Amino acid sequence: MSKIKEAKHSILQIMPADGWVAVFQDNDDDGVPPETVRVPLFAWAVVREIDKKTASTQVTGLFIDDEGQVLEACWCKNFLRYERIETTERPQSSGK
Repeated sequence: MSKIKEAKHSILQIMPADGWVAVFQDNDDDGVPPETVRVPLFAWAVVREIDKKTASTQVTGLFIDDEGQVLEACWCKNFLRYERIETTERPQSSGK
């Protein structure tokens, strides 16, 4: 009977990330100062990493790239930070 190895990297939980973006530095090395690119997140993931006998847990933002692949923002090249998108719309009051 074969043994199932424990995953070294696994997603424990996913929750919506409405209103959040991942910010990346667009660095093309073309002589123009780098700009930032904001990519909308669709979810937050609680991720467990196991390295030998040490386990750590962190939260990362998930997004879908141009090829339709789901990626963890914090592990992508040129990742800078997460930002909350400011919304100027406020819910209409019912006048009561």
